[in-house]
Amino acid sequence: MQRPRARPRFSFEHPLAPDAVIERVRVQLEQGGPVSGSVFRRTLLLTLKEEHRHFWTPHLDVQLDAGKDGGTRVDGTFAPHPQLWTIFVAVQFLFGLLSVAAGIFVASRLMLGHDPTLALVTLAVMLFGGGFSYGAAYVGQGIGSEQMYELRAFLDAALRD
Repeated sequence: MQRPRARPRFSFEHPLAPDAVIERVRVQLEQGGPVSGSVFRRTLLLTLKEEHRHFWTPHLDVQLDAGKDGGTRVDGTFAPHPQLWTIFVAVQFLFGLLSVAAGIFVASRLMLGHDPTLALVTLAVMLFGGGFSYGAAYVGQGIGSEQMYELRAFLDAALRD
């Protein structure tokens, strides 16, 4: 069984050249539908249109590289909105830093022969907070799984023969 990832990824080979893949996605975006995005030279940034977006709505970042036999290697990564991802990383960093500080607090209380109860409670709260915020990423991924499917289905439809 594969372990869940905070940023799910997929890869596949497509027989068309990267420029043809870009053009197909561009045409599919112009036809309308729930997906919007930006098309660059070898990168596709796809998300849902504003009226379908929520706090947990994922973004799909697709990198295109020249593949074997003139085809294209398509590498996609699902991620939350960049601002939400930045907040998540900052909260993880903060809880990590506070956990280290609480661990030092526990060690100093023990070395000085004082009661470490408050320090141990502080350490437990920091570790719980870090674990809780890490688990929130997977909860958000579960809530946004239907929208991740929509984004992947959009890409598959654009590349279908």
